[in-house]
Amino acid sequence: MQKRIAPFGVGFMVVAAVIIALYSLRFYGVPFGHWAPMDPRMRDLITAIPFRALTHMLVAPLALLFGALQFLPRLRARYPKAHRYMGRIYVASCVIAGIGALATVPHALGGPVAGLGFGILAVLWIGVTLGGWWAAVRRQFELHRLLMRLSYAMTFGAVTLRLQIPLGFMLGYTSYAAMSVWLAYTSWIPNVIAVGVYTALERARKRGRTQAANLRGIVLSQS
Repeated sequence: MQKRIAPFGVGFMVVAAVIIALYSLRFYGVPFGHWAPMDPRMRDLITAIPFRALTHMLVAPLALLFGALQFLPRLRARYPKAHRYMGRIYVASCVIAGIGALATVPHALGGPVAGLGFGILAVLWIGVTLGGWWAAVRRQFELHRLLMRLSYAMTFGAVTLRLQIPLGFMLGYTSYAAMSVWLAYTSWIPNVIAVGVYTALERARKRGRTQAANLRGIVLSQS
């Protein structure tokens, strides 16, 4: 069952990431004066601080897309060099987009409460991603995998945020700006918790297999 669920989860993640990344292309028209439909307060934010806001909005989709591709096992196995290059693009995109996000915190839609949540996310996003890159450089690959999973859990907040927006409207919120007070936390914290639980279960399974193998070795040696 678990072997069937894992590929499904990765497939959903990649497809959702591609869809949201493509949807975010609408922001690329803004520097040329082409405004796609969006929350009026979002448009006001971009108008007030265009460089800071667009730094995040134009670069974050790259992190979302390239990060998802890193989880494809066949791509990693067949094209290790491509995996490394895409990893570098992912890290650079996270850092640049994270700095842009951090710079917009004082102007966050939803006020200081939302700003605090998105600010914490930006700091953790940058720090964990750089930590994952540094672990790879030092060839600490187990730590690298853990940190990059956590990093992408935060990156994938772009998807879970948009999945939660319809729920906000169902609860009576009239705009993204209004619901961002709780989206600033619920869009990424559950993702991080899920990665933590998955990693703990994965390690428990590995310990179980190792103990079983050791037990078989003892039995065979005594027979």
